[in-house]
Amino acid sequence: MFIYLEVFILTGVTSLFGVNLGTAQILETLLVIGVCSLYMLALGNISSVQYPRGLNPERVSQGGASSRFQALIMLLYPVSLVPVLLAYVARYAFNSELAFYLVLCFAAVVGAVLYWIAMESAVSTATHHRERIMRDLSNADGPITSN
Repeated sequence: MFIYLEVFILTGVTSLFGVNLGTAQILETLLVIGVCSLYMLALGNISSVQYPRGLNPERVSQGGASSRFQALIMLLYPVSLVPVLLAYVARYAFNSELAFYLVLCFAAVVGAVLYWIAMESAVSTATHHRERIMRDLSNADGPITSN
């Protein structure tokens, strides 16, 4: 929801500067962001239980991820965008909007399946490793503290 809100804010800001975006471009942007979000949410679901890190609300701007997790995200973030990139490649290669939307639709279906699998995996991991997760969160400077 917040990602779509950002798109609408950016659309408003660009229109203030005289950049006229067509309805088709705005809808395409919303679709692409939705598909990208599926892959990023799947990655987030798995990573949150594999690398649990507590965050201190007073120091949230400093970040809380370990360097190993940050390196993993830096590697996986571009990979998660490859399905959408393939849609743009299909548009260019076939010079067809239909090819773009077909590949984007396929990427959305794969993303939804991947999200579902990631959610199931995250729930299973959280259930089986809840003690380790609680220990990791209590050792960090986050919302769970051990006295």
